Amino acid sequence: MSELQTTARPYAKALFKSAKENNALDKNFDMLKNLKVILCDENMKAIVSNDSFDNKYKVSLLTGVLEESFDENFVRFISLLAENNRLLVIDEIVDLYGNYFQEEKNLKTAKIDTAFELSSDQIDAIKLVLEKRFNKKIEIEQNLDSTLLAGAVVRIDDLVIDGSLREQLRKLESQLI
Repeated sequence: MSELQTTARPYAKALFKSAKENNALDKNFDMLKNLKVILCDENMKAIVSNDSFDNKYKVSLLTGVLEESFDENFVRFISLLAENNRLLVIDEIVDLYGNYFQEEKNLKTAKIDTAFELSSDQIDAIKLVLEKRFNKKIEIEQNLDSTLLAGAVVRIDDLVIDGSLREQLRKLESQLI
């Protein structure tokens, strides 16, 4: 995994730097995510990884799918990825660009797993606490996981706060044994 990130890093940095200079951070992030969606298709992956297709064909195929959403600079970026056989590291490029984007915008994403849907008041309360703790604007991504039974697991970067009933029961079990 880290090898793929090492491969993807110069591309993500270059795209981010160019986007920042052109005041297009949000637009490029959207285009990157669109490219990732296209490249997740198994048929598209097969074509992109097949050396019998030339790079111009691959680029025209990719840009043709979402023609109106890609600008000229981004098409050049796709061409560069194709020339260097780096189209299939798009997941890592998107992740790295996302990290640079969040750092630039002073954002962090909190992934919250809960057994039940949180109300907007609960989400706002969690968001407020996390914003104070990290001194950054927090975006919340909620995921439902019925195996938690109750409570929540919050993940931000490498920090995991496990307040789930499942974890509390596991701790109780280990104390009793």
